[in-house]
Amino acid sequence: MPSLERYRVCSDEEVKRILSFLEERYGFPRHIFEGYKFLVRGRNSIWVFSGHPSILEMIPGIDAAGIRALHLSIRKALKPTTIFLQVFGRYATKNIVKLQNEEEAVAFMSGGSIARRYDVDDGFVIVKFGDDILGCGFYSDGVLKSKVPKTSRVKFEWFKE
Repeated sequence: MPSLERYRVCSDEEVKRILSFLEERYGFPRHIFEGYKFLVRGRNSIWVFSGHPSILEMIPGIDAAGIRALHLSIRKALKPTTIFLQVFGRYATKNIVKLQNEEEAVAFMSGGSIARRYDVDDGFVIVKFGDDILGCGFYSDGVLKSKVPKTSRVKFEWFKE
C-alpha cells in the first residue's frame, strides 16, 4: 500500500489558511515556508514536509513524512506542536511567553502551570526560556499551562541535589 494514502497534500486554499493563521497568531513570515509542502494526515493533523510528495509513493513503509506542525485541539483550535515550534519558532514574533527563571522553566517542562500575567493573547502560545524555545503552552486568565508532550517532560527529581 503506498504511503501517500496516509497523507493528502493541502490545497492552495488550505495552505493560504494555514499561513494566514501562523502569520496572524504568531507573526510567522510567510516566506519561511517557501519550499515546504503542507500535508493532512487523518482528520486533525497538519504536517510540514520539505520533500516532493511523490517520494511518499516511491518509498513503501514510510510512517511519517516531515514533522507534525499543527493539530486540531479538543477546543477546536489549531495547536502548534512542540517540535514544530522548536524548529520554526525562532521566526515567530507574537504570542511568545518568556519564562523568567530556571524554576519556571523546570515547572513548565515538567508539565506544570505558572500563574503570572503575560502580554499575550489567550490561547496557545510559544514558550521560551532564554534563547531556547521549550514548546507550546496554553494561556488563559493569567495561567500558563504546559502542553509539552508527556514523553518530553522532565521530572523534578532530576534537578534535586
